[in-house]
Amino acid sequence: MKVTGIICPVLLLLPFQKMYAQGCSDAGVCTIHAVRSITGNSSMGPNKKNEIRTGPGYARGERGANIYSWQLEYTRQLSGKLSLTGKLNYASVKGELAQTSGLGDIFLSVTNTSGLRKKWQKSVVAGFKVPLNNAGKNKNGIHLPMLYQTSLGTTDLLLGINISRKSFGASLAYQQPLNSVNKNKFLQSAYPLVPAVAYYPSSNAFSRKADIVAQLSYSFKTGKHFSMRPGLLGIYHAGNDSYLDENNIKKTIINSKGLTLNTTVFFQYETGERSGLVLSAGTPVISRSQRPDGLTRKVVTAFEYYFRF
Repeated sequence: MKVTGIICPVLLLLPFQKMYAQGCSDAGVCTIHAVRSITGNSSMGPNKKNEIRTGPGYARGERGANIYSWQLEYTRQLSGKLSLTGKLNYASVKGELAQTSGLGDIFLSVTNTSGLRKKWQKSVVAGFKVPLNNAGKNKNGIHLPMLYQTSLGTTDLLLGINISRKSFGASLAYQQPLNSVNKNKFLQSAYPLVPAVAYYPSSNAFSRKADIVAQLSYSFKTGKHFSMRPGLLGIYHAGNDSYLDENNIKKTIINSKGLTLNTTVFFQYETGERSGLVLSAGTPVISRSQRPDGLTRKVVTAFEYYFRF
């Protein structure tokens, strides 16, 4: 049985509840169709040219913020090797500074799949993430930090490649902001009478560096309709991010460069020949110390239903 899922770090074990992970579903590249399907499971099967995936997610962010999300994804098989995928997401954030909600990003990607020697399969994907807002949300006159934004506010280039054979899969992906500076205006110093803002890094005209994602996984059939796939997901933030201070001077955010490494596991139950349910879970083992992009997560969970026709 094949395993599918959203490659997104999720807290699995209670002993790790004080650790933090980068929320990959926010950045984007590790959730696009071909990058997350890394164990030969991207094929829809004969006479099936379309796939719809949808489902909710929940995350526990900084300072106890609750982050609810929903995604809708459609894939069209254009030929035996070529497919086109579009995805739309929505998020709602409730925390100590505000409650925000709205559409996040549109993801568009094209995937080319081909066979290699000795029954290996290779998929190459290219696409874009297009923001539906500029990360400039505010509440009661307070410009909000990146945690409260439903998008990073940048248009990003997405590239990826994966190889698989039977139950083993490996994937490498790259996400590069094309307009690296968003429209966020949050500065800690602008709100001296709001003590809570001191816990959030300044992100005025926030400039975010690229992400490099690597994944390994192995799937196991554990029943006629049930399977699981444990794996590793590494996200390397390729440089230190920056912002503009009160004097419009660019400031580098030290230690925002670095690695986040997560152990992951995915559970799939086939509800029929054309449909199934997927639950993803995981826990961080390494995390970068500064995450001004608002992607810090204590807990991330994802659940989805897919249907092929």
